[in-house]
Parts: sequence; C-alpha cells; structure tokens
Amino acid sequence: MPQRGYHKEIHTLQKLSIEQIKKHYRFTPHDESMLSALRPYVEGLMEDFLDQFYRYIFHFEYATIFLNNDLILTMHREQIGKWLLEIFDGTYDQHYFNRLQQISETHVRIGLPTHYVNAAFSFVREFLEKHLIHDHQKELCAVHKILDINLDILSLTYIEEEQQSFIRQVSILKYAVNNQKVIPYVQPIVHVPDGKLHKYETLMRLEDQEGNITQDIFTLLQVSKQIKLYEPLMWLMVESVFNLFRNTEYPFTINIGYEDITNRTFINFLIRQIKSYPDSSRITFEILESDFIEDFSIVYDFIMLLRELGCNIAIDDFGSGYSNMENILKLRPEYVKIDGSLIQNIDRSKHSLDIVKNIINMTKDLGILSVAEYVHSKEVWEVIKKLDVDFAQGYFLGVPLPAVEVIHG
Repeated sequence: MPQRGYHKEIHTLQKLSIEQIKKHYRFTPHDESMLSALRPYVEGLMEDFLDQFYRYIFHFEYATIFLNNDLILTMHREQIGKWLLEIFDGTYDQHYFNRLQQISETHVRIGLPTHYVNAAFSFVREFLEKHLIHDHQKELCAVHKILDINLDILSLTYIEEEQQSFIRQVSILKYAVNNQKVIPYVQPIVHVPDGKLHKYETLMRLEDQEGNITQDIFTLLQVSKQIKLYEPLMWLMVESVFNLFRNTEYPFTINIGYEDITNRTFINFLIRQIKSYPDSSRITFEILESDFIEDFSIVYDFIMLLRELGCNIAIDDFGSGYSNMENILKLRPEYVKIDGSLIQNIDRSKHSLDIVKNIINMTKDLGILSVAEYVHSKEVWEVIKKLDVDFAQGYFLGVPLPAVEVIHG
C-alpha cells in the first residue's frame, strides 16, 4: 500500500501523465476492476454515508458558514455523492483527472480551508474501511490507492495557491506597517425604532502597494500574528481611529481581542489614548464573547479598567456558542451584539428567531442594549424591528466605507 498523503512529492505528481500517476501509486488494472466491482455495494451505503458525512463536517465552523442554506446543502450533497461513486467507476482517464482538478480549483476560489479537505478525506477513509474490512478486505488496498491519488490531486492547487498567497499577504502586511497604510473603515450602527445613526463601528483595512484596499482582513490578521506584525497594526489602527474621531461628536466602537488585552505594552498605549480623548464616554470597546474562555479574570479586569476610564463595553458575537450567563451578569456590558449567524436567516429560521427572542428578553431584563449584526435585507430588517431590538447594523443599513470620507467628507 502506498504511503497515505504522499505530499512530499505532489509537485512532481502534477507534472506526470495519467499513466505515470498510476505507476507512481502502483495503481493497476486489477485495482481498477476491483473498485468497479465494489460500486453496487457502495451505492447501497450512499445514504448512510452522506448522513454521517454531514453530521461530521458540521462540527467545523467553516461548514456552517459555507453550507448555510438548504439549496447549497442539497447541491453540495449531490456533488459529494457523485464524487464518491466516481471513485468506483473503474475508469480513470483524462476526464476523471480533469474533474478532480476542477473540484480543487473551485474549493480554492471559495476559500475552503485545506484542513477541511484533509479532515473530510479522513472521514471517507474511515467510513469505507469500516464497511469493507470484513467482506471486502482484499479490495481495501485499491481503495486506499485511489483515495491517496484523489487527496494529492485535490491538494495540489491548495499548496501552490497557499504558498503564493502567503508571500503576497506578508508583502501587504509589511508594506502597511512600514508605510502606515492601516485604513480605518466605518459601518453605521442605527437606532432601530427611528433608523437614525447611533454610532460607527470602526473596521481595519489595509492598503497594498497598488493602492487597493484589502477586504479579507481576518486572514491577514492571522498571518500578522505568525510574523509578529499584529501589534504594530493594532497601534496604527487605534491611533488612526482616535485621531479621526477626536474633534467630532460621533461615538464609535473599536474591536479589541484577547491578544491585545494580555499585552501590557499595548494596554498602556491604549490607556494613554483614552485619557487624552476629549470624551471617553463616546468610545465603546467590542470584545468577542469567545475571548472569555481564555481567561475570564483577565478579561474582567480589563473591562473594569475601561469602565474606570469612562468607556463602554459591547460583547460581540453573542450567542455564537460560548454564551455564559454568569459572565454576562458579572460584566454587565452596555451592549450585547447578537451574532450574525443568528440574524442572517432570522426571516426564514424559526430556530434563530426563538434564540434571538430569548437573547432580547435577557437584555431587557438586565438593562443591556441589544445590537443585531448582519442585517443584510429588508426582510431581516422588518423582523428585527418587530422583535424590539435596540440597534442594528449590516449591509442593508450601510456598507463599510473609508472613515475619513464619512467623518470628514
């Protein structure tokens, strides 16, 4: 049996012909015939396989984002079933390998993470082993060979794209830090009863060497942590935001993460910025609810410090899975921002609607203001208004725009 995940030679694999690939994996005509003979048996397993497969992958956060409605899920399920059955076609020609390449390129374009693909293959392999180990053990060697071929071809585009993408990301980050190209954007947060502006959420964007504004800031921030550029980015962001809003009457929010909270140097810098600001009551710091699970005492102490300085607190992405009422009772934030995953389908999902109703009831009882994120359509906006949410934001109400244009334009 070939070594599984033969990734150290996959760049060579890309240059090989179909016959060379088969030789590379010792994939013989006998393997092809054994796989073809298994097809009727696998067809009988298909419903069980698909049910278990989706129960498994929905443990991954990315799956809940990508497969976010019934239509997409149905199409994806059909394609996964088609792919699995094609493994047992017994015909592995140019058309077959072209299709694998198309699948790979599609997954790269939609941003599907590599670890998701690897984990999915791990599940497929375990499922087939479990069902073939007793009555079809001799065919397992052929199954592993074709799965290895599939995994490596489906990984080729990822590895090349990831290498090129990483170099590009590092270049953007270094340019942004060295040339102070951290560009604050703002998105309006509106008062739901009258639709009027309440405050702005500030969002980090970076300008690259060509003058383009990068949109995938989350990925760039993750890379910045790997290459030790995250802290200077945050310094530039905070300084820019405070300077932009300093001589205005607009309240604003700024996002702070656990990594910032535990950085004493950054916190000292932040305190100086707050103390020099004309009215700290116009500043709200948004803290992810998931940050509480790191070390609640550190987050609590930081929030108490901000309170002493006159700032407000918003708990971001509330209801995304970490909700702890005890923590909320201790913190008593001014705002709770309801996670966008609950809001985006609230006009079509009774489950989301019921959860949001409970969150709103809780905030009313505690005297905390509620904010609905991801209000992206008129239908969602109408539901939000009926639920008596205090504030809302989203593309239906206003897209993120450069702060300097909005505030001083």
